[in-house]
Amino acid sequence: MVVVLSIDRDNDIGEKTGIAGPVIGKKNNLKAAQELILADPEDSDANTIFAAVKLAKELGAEVVTITGHRKVGVQSDRIISMQLEKVARKIKDKKAILVTDGVEDEFVLPLIQNKFEIVSVKRIIVKQSQQLEGMYYMISSFIKDTLRDKETARMVLGIPAVALLLLAIFGTTGWRVILLGLGLFLFVKGFGIEHIVSSTFGEFRSSLHKNKVTFFLYIVGVIFFSIGVAYGYSYTKLIGYSSWIQIGASFLSRSIYYFFIAAAFLWVGKIIRVFTNKRKVMRFTTIFILFSALAIVAKAASQVLLRPELGFSRLIYSITLGVAMVVTSVIVQHINRRNKKNI
Repeated sequence: MVVVLSIDRDNDIGEKTGIAGPVIGKKNNLKAAQELILADPEDSDANTIFAAVKLAKELGAEVVTITGHRKVGVQSDRIISMQLEKVARKIKDKKAILVTDGVEDEFVLPLIQNKFEIVSVKRIIVKQSQQLEGMYYMISSFIKDTLRDKETARMVLGIPAVALLLLAIFGTTGWRVILLGLGLFLFVKGFGIEHIVSSTFGEFRSSLHKNKVTFFLYIVGVIFFSIGVAYGYSYTKLIGYSSWIQIGASFLSRSIYYFFIAAAFLWVGKIIRVFTNKRKVMRFTTIFILFSALAIVAKAASQVLLRPELGFSRLIYSITLGVAMVVTSVIVQHINRRNKKNI
């Protein structure tokens, strides 16, 4: 024989009726479905349970409803796995028919297959209109789930809300800000550097609460960085180069020193914050020297690209100076580490 399984992955039964899963037996499932449909007549999970009970009666099989958690994902699937293990110990039947109201519940198929052999999947769609159910109810369910999950709500509703506000305030100019924000978001997500961005904002928050001087230096650094971006952009617009290489070179030539000053303020703020930890002081100093060397080389390279008649002598000198700075910092760091080992 088989067991008929109904899955409530987001635990609507528990949230709306207080009934805990797993719900085993036709009588208990009918009671759960009745209480759920009284609590929320629009919830499709009640229809799924009724369908599971009906199928179980036709087959003379046992019926079980498994519930998860309102936070759909790892937490809900962990609870479902625990309940499936509990059911597998109580029920001898190892073959199952899955009754579901949509694709969402079918994501747990691998969890079910760890305990039962699935011989059939029956999907329930309320008969008022398959198209209506497929559009209205799925959209309604998506909105409810989105509002319930704060992180998803920020993504799906928060970002469009900010975009609309920018358009309302700045008009067509707001599109540039929106595209910039979208580009930054995709860049962060695409290269998987969320943790770096998160730690950076955490550093700002921490410096505001613990060290006002560090926070002030960070803010000044951000201001200089913003000035560099604005100055470089306005210069490229003024000159009107057609080549992307020339545009990039002109932007760097006008903004790189502002970026350097911004990095200097950020570095000083960081050094003040980790002053008692010499290893971190050396590490951040090495990073700052590396950035300084890159800034010197970038400035010289941009000038060569914009004014080839100047020749390569300044670029070669800048590269030599940059390499010397980096090598010196690495040697100093190596000597410092060796001295620590000797101590």
